[in-house]
Order: sequence, then C-alpha cells, then structure tokens
Amino acid sequence: MTKKAFKYEMQRGLGSCVLALKNMEEAQREAFRSVVLWGCSRDLAYDAQCEGCRSIYLYDLITEFSDVTPFLDVIERRLFRSVHSTGWEFHQDCEILAYFVSDRIKRAWKILSACYYFLFQILLDSCEPDQYGRFAERDNFQSLCITLVSLCSGDRIQRVKIYQRIVRDLCTLSEENPWISVDHFDWFQSVSEDSLGKKTVDKLLHRADADAYIKKYVRLMEEGHSAVESKWEKRRRAEPETAVALYGLMQQGKKVGKMWTPVLMRRWLKQEKEQEVMQMAAYYRAEKDAAVRFQLLRLLANKECAQMLDLERLMQDSKSEDAELSEWAFEALAQRKDARVRAYALELLNQEIYTAGAVSMLAKNYEICDRDIFVKAVKQIPITYRGRRWHGVFSDLLDLFETPGRGKPTELLLYMYRNTLCSFCREYVVKEMGRRRMLTQALLEEMQYDCNEDIRKYADKKLSGMMGI
Repeated sequence: MTKKAFKYEMQRGLGSCVLALKNMEEAQREAFRSVVLWGCSRDLAYDAQCEGCRSIYLYDLITEFSDVTPFLDVIERRLFRSVHSTGWEFHQDCEILAYFVSDRIKRAWKILSACYYFLFQILLDSCEPDQYGRFAERDNFQSLCITLVSLCSGDRIQRVKIYQRIVRDLCTLSEENPWISVDHFDWFQSVSEDSLGKKTVDKLLHRADADAYIKKYVRLMEEGHSAVESKWEKRRRAEPETAVALYGLMQQGKKVGKMWTPVLMRRWLKQEKEQEVMQMAAYYRAEKDAAVRFQLLRLLANKECAQMLDLERLMQDSKSEDAELSEWAFEALAQRKDARVRAYALELLNQEIYTAGAVSMLAKNYEICDRDIFVKAVKQIPITYRGRRWHGVFSDLLDLFETPGRGKPTELLLYMYRNTLCSFCREYVVKEMGRRRMLTQALLEEMQYDCNEDIRKYADKKLSGMMGI
C-alpha cells in the first residue's frame, strides 16, 4: 500500500490500514509513521456525533509502532491547546489517552489528570461562554469527565470513586461559576449510568448517609430536568396549531419558519391534521416569494409530506439560483416515485448538471435500464469532508438496495464501502453486503479493525460462523 492510499483509507477509518501495518516489517512500517501522526493531529471523523470519534482506530494504528512516544507528544500538546476549542478533537484525544491508561501507560494517566485539574481551575475562575454562546471549556470538561468514568479503568470500584469525585467537583463549580449548573452535564450522568449501572448510581446518589455535595447534586439535577421539561412544554404551547397561523408567521418575517422543523408537520399528521398539512402544500404552490417558499419547503420536504407538493413548482425551484431553495426542492423530489421525476432526473444527468440531486431522484425511480448512467453519475460526485451531497446520495442508494427488486447495481455497495467518509453509513453498507453474500473472508478480516466498533463485532460474528466456531 502506498502512503497516499494509506492516508485515503485512514481518513475513512477502514481496517485495511491497521491490517497493512500488521503485515509489514518494522522498518517498512516506519515509513507510515508520519501519516498516522498526521491523523492524530486532527478530528478524523466525518460526523463524530453519530459515528463516534476515531479514537480506538487511531489507538490501534499507533500501537503497531514500537515507540509510541511521538504520538503521545502530539496528543498531549493538542489536548491542552484544544481545551478552548469547540469540536471533537479534545474528546478524541481524551479517549486515545484512556486506552493507553488501560494499557497501564503511566504517562497517559498523568496527562489526563493534569488536564482535569487545568480545566477545573479555568472553570472555577469564572470562565464563561464566548460571544456566540459557545462554552468550549465546559463542554470539554464534560468530555473529560465522561472518559474518566467510562474508559480509564476496568475496575468498577475505581470508576465509582472517580464518579463520586467528579460529582463533588461539579457541585463546587456550580457554586462558584454562575455559568455552570449540574444539568449542563446530563451526558456525563447518562454515560455514568451506562458504565456503572443505573441501580448502582441511584444507590450512590440516594444513600441515607450521602454527604452534602451528593445531596446537592441530586437536587440540582432534578431542578434542571424540571426546567428543561418546562421549557419544551412552553415551546410546544407556542407552536401554531393551524396552517393559517403558521403561514401568517412566515409572512411576518422571512426567518420565522426556521423556528420549526419537519417534526411539526409529522406531529400534525399524527394528530389527524392532514388538511392543515395539505394547506401548507397549497401555500407553497401559490407562493411567489422565494424566501417564504424556502421556509415552507423546510417543513414539507420529507417522506410524509413531499407527495402533497406541486411537482412543477418543485422542478422550477430545483433550478433556482437560491442554493438553499434548490437543495430543499431536490430533497422533496427525491421522495417522489413518479415517471415525471425519473424523466427529469435522466434529463439532468444527460446534461451533467445537478448530478447529486438527479442521482437521488433516480434512486427512488430506478429501472434496470438506468444502470450504466446511474453508476457513472454516482462515481462523479466528489466525496469530501465539507461536502454533504454525496452523503445524502449514499443514504438514498441504501434505500434503493433495501427495496425489493432485481437488477440493482451491487457494485456500488463495494464502492460506498471503500469511499464513504462516514463509518455510521458504512455499517449499513456492510450489512447490506452481508445480506447479499458479498463479504469475503478477506473483507471480513479487514473489517475487524474498522473504526466503527459495531462493524468490528459484525465481522467477528460472521468470521466465527465461517469457521464454525
């Protein structure tokens, strides 16, 4: 494997990189050290919120080298540099260090401990959110707390002690810093319950002899939950209940529609308000203001509502100079199974314009005779970290493979497996390949080292079945 190919596959989190290092002589492996160091110096995931950080994957790559010191040097520098930054870099580095702690690497524990006290002191000194309302230091402290309570020790008693210490420190911070409250750490509490067991955590928090800090933590947590529920209930009460009311708000201010999401339309449908949703679709058909049409499309461009939208208007808006309006029009068109939509998609592909939108429309309306133009178009869509269109197209391709019917372009499954940057999507690709008996022993062995832990488990299970274990 060349360094260029290695970097490409590492960005995707493919197990082929780990497997390649395992099969190299040490001298040959050293040539790839710089590439892995590059990977450790950035957030490698495409969407860490849904696929998780690439920490276990990077750890597996790092530990293939005999000397891990240069990697720990990079991670330590970046950890302290990123405490003031939003994003997932800090979380990724915390987790990598936690895996080293599990390997009894004392330096990793020292780094995490030093960072804990460093961040705690920063927050204690009345650190506050930035001008945009982002509070990186608080969010990163929560990430560190989560790592400490869930990954740093296999000893459950030790994790309980860590949890109790963090709870006391959170109460101290809530007393000293008005910008911090216990309910900001609900993710930490949820992970603690998963790691230690909900019953264990409940017993710790509600013991009769619990100290004042523990009792205060429970009280603040309950108050926070009540405040959140009250806030959501107030927001639900403020939601318009009719199409006339909602459309009126949109006309008052072009940004008003951003307050609501397609969830509102789905709620109306569940409440048997289909006529209200149809009225919103009628407003879209008649609306002359492109900005208001955009707000309407944001609510209606989904599987449940798209069938109600006027097809001619959608096609016109898909070619709008307003990029957002165009994008949402294509989103709605991709939900429609209709001969006119298929013809429109083929027209765009023949003209080589709006390729991503056309592919998504054709995926919904695919016929066997479309195979060649369809496969070619999919492979023309750029796959980049900043790009979103390829991601939506890959999702629509998976929907195509899940629908009954023969003649599907199965070669695209392997193409998506090798090229997607999103390991969350790759998990569905892998399972679809498994359902179609496309997984060879070589592929499954590679998947045992994928950045997606569920893919690893799936591959282990499949390999065990092959070997009759």
